Amino acid sequence: DPLGNLLLAEDESEELAEKGGSADRLALTPSVPRIVQLLDSWQIDAEQRFSLYQAIVAAFKDSAPVRKQRFLLLSIECSSSNKGAVATAAKEAAIGAIRDPISLFPHQRNILNSPSIGAVAKSEPLLFELLKIFQEGKLSDYEAFLKAKGGESGVLGKWNLDATICRQHMRILSLCSLASEHEEIPYDSIAETLQIDSSSTREVEAQVIAAVNSGLLQAKIDQLSKNVLVERCVVRKFDMPQWKILQERLKAWKTNVGSILSALEEAQASASSTTTAT
Repeated sequence: DPLGNLLLAEDESEELAEKGGSADRLALTPSVPRIVQLLDSWQIDAEQRFSLYQAIVAAFKDSAPVRKQRFLLLSIECSSSNKGAVATAAKEAAIGAIRDPISLFPHQRNILNSPSIGAVAKSEPLLFELLKIFQEGKLSDYEAFLKAKGGESGVLGKWNLDATICRQHMRILSLCSLASEHEEIPYDSIAETLQIDSSSTREVEAQVIAAVNSGLLQAKIDQLSKNVLVERCVVRKFDMPQWKILQERLKAWKTNVGSILSALEEAQASASSTTTAT
């Protein structure tokens, strides 16, 4: 059974993840796109795919949350006449994207554009607002939202979300947003954004390390100057402000390249003059 073998590969990958691998690198595995490719080759329609993905989700239950979420995301991409089941899947996918916004970041980054998730905005407006913060907001937005909507127990408790884990995830995501805006970040800016004691360099560095370990950020810590040097970072949101940042960076790059070329031309001209004089 080709499909059964692919699902078995998923189980083996989850075992590897539990033994020290990262869930987003192992539990997702190539088997998921291979499953989709197999269904394509069999010309399985959207209605049948939805039913299959839902059966897989039900089989996973809560024993494999990353894999369960991956198939929930696939299921809400399918159209189905069972509107109630689609709405339930969309709600579960929204909760899953809040519970773990890190492991499946590449697959969840456009979740707000899903029509099924858009329907959640009407049926579960509070949940949709929280999801939007986890997709685009920073820790300050998260804290303000909780304060306005009844606190951690009043909001997170509704969907059995762990307050400590949610806050830590928001810190990682907030640091990524900050890193996408700056190539060099002072410790003080990080402490302010993540709402930690600016005098605690150890805590600042621990948060940077956590973000790097998540795979969403590549950076170096300069302990002497108390700066974080950003090498690469995911972009959580790409609107006009992000285009402007990119434009400024391209302008700076163009200026630097122009300066290098000018210096090179001058050096070549000087060498040529020296050779002629000789």
